[in-house]
Amino acid sequence: MKDFFKSVLANLVALILYSFVFFILFAGIAGVVAAFGDKSEPVKPNSVLHLSFKSEITDRANDGFSLTSLTSGLQQGVGLNDILECIGRAKTDDNIKCIFIDNSDIPANLATIDEIRKALVDFKESGKPIYAYADNMSQGVYYLASVADKIGLNPTGNMLLRGLQAQVMFYKGALDKLGVEVQVFRHGKFKSAVEPYILSGMSAENRLQYQAMLDAMWGAYLQNVGAARNISAERLFQIADNGLAYDPQAAKKEGLIDAVAYRDEMLNELVEMTGVEAIDKLNLVSVGKYAKAKPFMMQADKKIAVIYASGEINTESSGYGEQEITEKPYVKVLREVRADSSIKAVVLRVNSPGGSAQVSDNIWHEVELTKQVKPVVVSMGDYAASGGYYISCPASYIMAGEYTLTGSIGVFGLGLNLQKLMNNRLGLNVETVKTNKMSDIGSAYRPMTTAEREIMQGEVEKIYSTFVSRVSNGRNLSTELVDSIGQGRVWCGVDALRLHLIDAYGGLTDAIAKAAEMSGTEKYTVVDYPKQEDGFEAMMKMLTDEVSTRKIVNELGEFAESAKFIKSLIGSQGVQARLENTIEIY
Repeated sequence: MKDFFKSVLANLVALILYSFVFFILFAGIAGVVAAFGDKSEPVKPNSVLHLSFKSEITDRANDGFSLTSLTSGLQQGVGLNDILECIGRAKTDDNIKCIFIDNSDIPANLATIDEIRKALVDFKESGKPIYAYADNMSQGVYYLASVADKIGLNPTGNMLLRGLQAQVMFYKGALDKLGVEVQVFRHGKFKSAVEPYILSGMSAENRLQYQAMLDAMWGAYLQNVGAARNISAERLFQIADNGLAYDPQAAKKEGLIDAVAYRDEMLNELVEMTGVEAIDKLNLVSVGKYAKAKPFMMQADKKIAVIYASGEINTESSGYGEQEITEKPYVKVLREVRADSSIKAVVLRVNSPGGSAQVSDNIWHEVELTKQVKPVVVSMGDYAASGGYYISCPASYIMAGEYTLTGSIGVFGLGLNLQKLMNNRLGLNVETVKTNKMSDIGSAYRPMTTAEREIMQGEVEKIYSTFVSRVSNGRNLSTELVDSIGQGRVWCGVDALRLHLIDAYGGLTDAIAKAAEMSGTEKYTVVDYPKQEDGFEAMMKMLTDEVSTRKIVNELGEFAESAKFIKSLIGSQGVQARLENTIEIY
């Protein structure tokens, strides 16, 4: 026992010392950033815009820095908005001679990659070349690289052109063994968010919607890559189906790449193209550096507001340190931009799988009021589903990518019954004294009564009906049609356009242009919302959030996302309009 307390004391002292040293170190870093963060250098002639993405690509990165680890140091955040702006500016910048895509994998979903790819297609209109190289090439990187004038792959590398897949983990068996019952109330036969807790495998409806999404997205992938590489979609399907492109030489033979080469051989081509003397003289300019080198421009009096709505929709922050859409800040922002006469139009950038139905409706209300004053254009990112679609549907115009996941017009509620776990597994018993039959409705220590179930299901039905009516009015569709394509079913952008859930394909840049057009605004300044924190406070918050997130991931590994989803469901209040644990398609 003495050794035990000595060990505890030693660990406690070590933790205190570590925290103190870390605080001093971070304070010093903050001072350096404050002193030098705003300085930038002009881009030199004969430079190469270097696209090498290491950190997750979010719609808008924090204006500060992200501490990835003590050993890797500080990395400046770069968002999709930065990437698109930089590629667009490089198109007319005489100092940028070409673009170099330099990734083996890319930390982004297909919808985000597609936006970058479209910006690269536009860049090529300048006549400047694009080069791409990888030691190993994932499907995401190849989709981006397929627009390049020359694609190189390491001789000992491989190419993963194999098709798309999505996997769902089911927990019912484990919950049964623990004696935990999940009591579910839902409207929508496709509303699959709760299936992992009540089924041991996919329902026929869920499998159908997944298969339809994958087929539509893969079809778009093959068409777009095929057009860029002059290969038929049918042949690309055969290559993927039979694993014919795994080897670099085979990939070259099939016309998927242009060169089997080492990195220095590709860099020598950049040397020749830019006219510098040697590889070590190449000026590879990162997106982060190029973004900081943006030339000064006079601010126009008229503005287009871009409101970034990313993450789950919650009443309050979940404490996981991730991007979230919480009620008060977004209601405040929408009221602010609505009242600002210098703001002529609003772009609502939605990248959300949904969340609280009530918060979604409150934000919907503010979007609806804003649309009555000035145009509101929604730009959908990777996800704008369930609650994410709820807040999008009243917009004046909706744009999305072919790979965006949207729709999921459906809701659910749930409760936990832990009685068997408490009684049989833990030997615990909870006794309740109450004044009315419904005093302890929602208790986790007993099963719900029939009357309580009827109340819960009634709430779900009411909110589903409201959801359908919101979509019907916003999209000018009949309630019968909305209900038929609703039922919780998730659609990719390809189908969403066909079903009139969106108005056109397009990314963030297209949405800003559309908002300007709809408001009759020619010269404008883009203003981003919500306003970001800056300075030491923001950096300390980032540190706390990132350490918390990393601890979760390190402890739970591949189960981290599922654990966060379970926690958010248990802690959620009221009816939910959300996807299952964010659908990941590989």
